[in-house]
Order: sequence, then structure tokens, then C-alpha cells
Amino acid sequence: MTACLSPAEAQSARRFARPEDRLDYLASHALFRLIAAHRLGGGFAEAPKLEVTRRCAGCGSTGHGKPAVAGASLSLSRSKGAVMVAAGPEGAPVGADIEHIPDTLHHGFDHYAASAAEREALAPGDIPARLRLWVAKEAVLKAAGLGLSVPPADVHLAGDPADDDNFPTLRADSPAHPQVHGLSAVFLPAPPGYAAALSVAGPASLSGLSLADLLPPVRGA
Repeated sequence: MTACLSPAEAQSARRFARPEDRLDYLASHALFRLIAAHRLGGGFAEAPKLEVTRRCAGCGSTGHGKPAVAGASLSLSRSKGAVMVAAGPEGAPVGADIEHIPDTLHHGFDHYAASAAEREALAPGDIPARLRLWVAKEAVLKAAGLGLSVPPADVHLAGDPADDDNFPTLRADSPAHPQVHGLSAVFLPAPPGYAAALSVAGPASLSGLSLADLLPPVRGA
């Protein structure tokens, strides 16, 4: 994975004391570069050469925040051993989020994450449904370029986030935030114990990539 990274990213990975945290960092940054290079028509060799910039939606800092590469719209998410990256054409915002489903949630989660109508619809103790709602909102707010600078409870998602059998598409209702209002979020299949969602601006045709699409062929294979 380090072969896909810039020297600065490879160095940054060494600051993590826990091996699992270091692996999450390496995997997420490597996949981000591989997906970006593929989107731009390049391959494995081009991935470490890409210029990745950052900008925080909250404070405007370029020292941290959402990573970006000129020529593509990209979104990155990682959570306890799982990594998700989405890419689209430049100017067509995308937002991706994947989260590990915990055993418990902090006090006040519902009032922070859910609108009043969503709180009424959520069944008591249904943590998976709450995490599906959360990833959908995170995806929408990422696509809008706002992140958590907008309280998730200010966004109402029309649809049923508890319906994990049909992976429904939800629509964001937030008239006070025109960048968010009308965006859609779709749930995606995720590894057991995780929830994942993707948001795009306008109609989109979705397709997945395998590692074989991104990595060079193994010699002799």
C-alpha cells in the first residue's frame, strides 16, 4: 500500500501507535489515490504522483479536511477496518460514508442526528436503523461540501432508513440549506456489522470497482 502513497503520507502512517489504526490510514489513503487515478484515466503508477489537497468545510483550513484531486469529484470514509471511496466527474459532487455499527450510542444521539419526524419513526433501541440514518446524512452533507458544519438534525431524509432489505433511496429535505435540499442518498451493501451510503447530486449511474481493476497484474498470473 505504501507504494501508492506520497512520501509524506507514508511518513504520516508511522505516527499511529496501534497497528490497526495504521492499517486503516494506509488502506484509506491508498484506495483514495487508486480510485482518483482510475477516474482520471491513469493507473497504479500515477497514484502516488497525484496532488491531493485538503480544505476544511468548517474553518477553511487547507491543513486538514476533505481530500480532493483536480479533475474529479471524490469522497473518502473509513471506520474501524472498513474503507469506502466514491468518485465522479468533476463538478458532480459525491459523498460517501461507512460506519461500524456499535453496541451502544451516546446519550443525545437522536436529538443530534435525527429530525423530529425521524425521532418519532425510530424504534427504541434500534441501533442499526440509527446508523443507517447517520451514514445517509453524512453522505448527503459530504456531497453538499458542508460536512458536520450543518447539524444532521437540520436535515430530514424522506424514506425509511430502517428498511435494510430493499436499500431505499432517501431524499434530503432542508430548505434552510439549499446545498443540501434535494440531494439523494442510497444505501449500499456493506460488510456485516457496518452501514454504508452514497449521495450524489442529480441522477447517476453507479458502478463498482474491484481491486483487480485498480492494481497491476501479478507477474506470472
